[in-house]
Amino acid sequence: MEFAFKNAQVVTADDSFLGSVLVRDGKIVAVDRGGSVGEDLAGDVLMPGVIDLHTDNLEKHFFPRPNIDWNPISAAVTHDGCCLSVGVTTVFDSLSIGTFNPSVARNHDNLPRLANGLLAARDAGMLKADHRLHWRCETPADDLPARLEQLASHPLTSLFSLMDHTPGQRQYRNIEKHLANWSANGMSVQDIDERLAGIRDRQGRNAANNRRLVADLAKSRGIPLASHDDEDVEHVDEAADLGATVSEFPVTIEAARRAKERGMVVVMGGPNLMRGGSYSGNVPASELADAGLLDAFASDYVPRSLIECAFALTAAPFGWSLARAVAVVTEAPARAAQLTDRGTITTGARADLVRVNTRGGLPVVRGVWVEGQRAA
Repeated sequence: MEFAFKNAQVVTADDSFLGSVLVRDGKIVAVDRGGSVGEDLAGDVLMPGVIDLHTDNLEKHFFPRPNIDWNPISAAVTHDGCCLSVGVTTVFDSLSIGTFNPSVARNHDNLPRLANGLLAARDAGMLKADHRLHWRCETPADDLPARLEQLASHPLTSLFSLMDHTPGQRQYRNIEKHLANWSANGMSVQDIDERLAGIRDRQGRNAANNRRLVADLAKSRGIPLASHDDEDVEHVDEAADLGATVSEFPVTIEAARRAKERGMVVVMGGPNLMRGGSYSGNVPASELADAGLLDAFASDYVPRSLIECAFALTAAPFGWSLARAVAVVTEAPARAAQLTDRGTITTGARADLVRVNTRGGLPVVRGVWVEGQRAA
């Protein structure tokens, strides 16, 4: 199958220009300035498909309301359509190992159900985007080793991350604010003290050993490793020494700077930029962008935030070139995930493509192709 686009604002790894792109058998075979053959895109942007390294969005469709679970295959199909509608063609569905609560999606039974539902939907040809699993490993958890043994061998496994949500450090370094949230949810002072003591006890017993366990597992399987919510130089150095190549959502500029020095890909949450800051009070993504410390975005909990981030960076106060801005949601995430076949519009790459124009200052996705097939 062969087709072409013309009169498109083609975004390559380092430039953007009015040109044409030829696709054959799911791959890009030619990229040219000018060109008069193919579907006329009327000057719309033609960019690579967006790559999302971390989205919790699958859980939203599995649990559309508290304690109401949905068919996991159906949830995967709905989630897939949501991702494609905002230009995301490669999806790392993030599921947490070690944060278990019977009232939410992250319990012992639902993790395999979600993962296997995703696989079943893919194998049945019901998904159009390329879905992979990102296992978020809560290192203080007592049962992380056993759960990893069960889940890490899943055929969609493509990324591991080291996490530690113990209050008083990393994402929740503002412990007063965190404990106030517990209190606002109805916990008594005694309950808060007991819960906090239990969490800290688990961290002391498990975190260091579990971090090494996850790192060794990732290395043995040749799967990229990310470190989540690093707070300081020591956190970054420990993660890098364990083999982490991605710094996901660093919470201070010092941690982001050290991650760059250690050659890690620095990834921030798209909602952080679009909302004007971190909901936890951590370093704003805009500050890292200004300092030259930002490489990539992941959607975290809003898939559409990625396409909005790319176009927001081209406007004031940032003023990035279109090519540089698009790279933070395409080329850089591909590099972080060690995917060498996508993320750029170049000869030989997968024809994962997105057509975009802007209306009222917001990007509007007008077409999506995955491996040369129209997907949205």
